[in-house]
Amino acid sequence: MSRLTLGIQYVQLMASLPALGPMLVARKAPINRVRLQARLRQLLRPEHLIEIQAVASIVAWPQQPLLASDTDFVRKARMVIPALRSETLRRLAHDRLELRTVIAALRRRHAGQDAPADGEVWGYGRNVDRIRKHWREPDFGVGHVFKWILPAKEKIDRDDASGLERIVLEAAWRQADRLIGSHDFDFEAVALYVIRWDLLDRWTRYDAEAAAARFDALVIEALKAASTSRMTTADLTEAAA
Repeated sequence: MSRLTLGIQYVQLMASLPALGPMLVARKAPINRVRLQARLRQLLRPEHLIEIQAVASIVAWPQQPLLASDTDFVRKARMVIPALRSETLRRLAHDRLELRTVIAALRRRHAGQDAPADGEVWGYGRNVDRIRKHWREPDFGVGHVFKWILPAKEKIDRDDASGLERIVLEAAWRQADRLIGSHDFDFEAVALYVIRWDLLDRWTRYDAEAAAARFDALVIEALKAASTSRMTTADLTEAAA
């Protein structure tokens, strides 16, 4: 397949995908997962589909559980990232893993753990040693790089898991947004669309889950109020007797 034919094919693919729009105002993903995957299988070259799957294995939201071993995760990243052909996707993976490293450090410290030992495999990127050396500082000495770190620390200190996820999702979205640049109708544009779609899908499901949680809380409060009201009436009746 010639570069011209490939270019036309990816123009067609991107033109067939609905715009994602700003994540913060989205109520649902503009295309569902099944339809998106079908479009990719139909129009992506096999090697490019494999490349997207590889980067997604370390950055896609459902595939990076917070309880996974930091050591295993970093070792996997060190194998996957150098094998990526796209410089843009290598940068995306690098940035996302640096974000994950900061969150891992905040969680470790919140749990009362000491700084990782020198040489321990626990984080990824240029700030690993600095974080370790500034372990007792609220922002690990990297607050000028990750401006969201203190709000994230506050959420962790309050055990506010949903608030923390919101902060991390926003930070990850901004990282991907910065890389779009001149990528409009090429393979990188498709890959960045998929990664941003994953974040938007998680964001909208988070919003729905938060609404459901608020509804459940209101129901519980209503039941408590009703129970208290019944007890009060019974007490008054007994006292009157």
